[in-house]
Amino acid sequence: MNNLMKRRNGHGRLKRAFWLFIAPSGALFAVFFLIPLFLNMFLSLTNYDGWKTMDFVGLENYVNALSDKSFYTSLMKTFIYAVVNLPFKVALPLLLAALLTSDKVRFKTLSRTAIYLPVLLSSLVVGITINWMFSQEYGLINFIIQSFGGTAIEWGSHSTLATFIISVASTWASTGFYMIIYIGAINNLNQDIYEAADIDGATNFQRFTRITVPLLAPTTFLVTLLSTVNLLKEYALIQGITQGGPGTSTTFIIQYIFDKGFNQSQYGYAAAISVVIMIIFAIVAFIQFKVNEGGEYSR
Repeated sequence: MNNLMKRRNGHGRLKRAFWLFIAPSGALFAVFFLIPLFLNMFLSLTNYDGWKTMDFVGLENYVNALSDKSFYTSLMKTFIYAVVNLPFKVALPLLLAALLTSDKVRFKTLSRTAIYLPVLLSSLVVGITINWMFSQEYGLINFIIQSFGGTAIEWGSHSTLATFIISVASTWASTGFYMIIYIGAINNLNQDIYEAADIDGATNFQRFTRITVPLLAPTTFLVTLLSTVNLLKEYALIQGITQGGPGTSTTFIIQYIFDKGFNQSQYGYAAAISVVIMIIFAIVAFIQFKVNEGGEYSR
């Protein structure tokens, strides 16, 4: 009887400790996610203008959003941007991680630090740096082009080139983070497999493509999921570099929402678009989980 009471008391203390540990995270999650989420869903059903007007309009904002050509244009630009940049977001960190875990490479710590450094920079600093590099008159890239007898390029005046600049900045700012994830995964791989491959006479390329890449499937799934979400909700970096220009060529869906809400004072409409985008992004993540089987490694 006493042992049973002791087990029950011990179990009760563990439950209390569990709730005490998750309480701070739960409170932050509620304050910064759940409450704003429900508030946003409520505002999406009104014509709130950010000041006085807030009448209930039901699903009118959703109907308007789903019939808005500008909404679909911004959404399509966002998906194209994500699809084009996703391979670079995954492949480049993987290659760098494989290179910087090789015994044949020197100065690995210094190289890892240099590659990871942009991750520590704010989006504003990244934008200023990229704008300086690609400036038409004083930019480093145009200086190099002109040194070889070329003509300075108007990077920010062409829609495709402006998108290219954003892509370079986004990849540069995130490669170090994903590289560290891959390095940790590579260091935890079973080295016996590589020793067996060496005995069988496998080349470095075969070791990488037939052993490393398949074994890193769960990590690749994680990097792919994180990269997809970050690409779809890219905002601060774009604002710091092009501010959605030239014209609206780099106005992606998050910029479109901010413009409707804060510039045009259509908060209710912007809230409705946010809900629609949240559902679309959740569907994209669900499809990725299904296609990749949750990141499980399959032989």
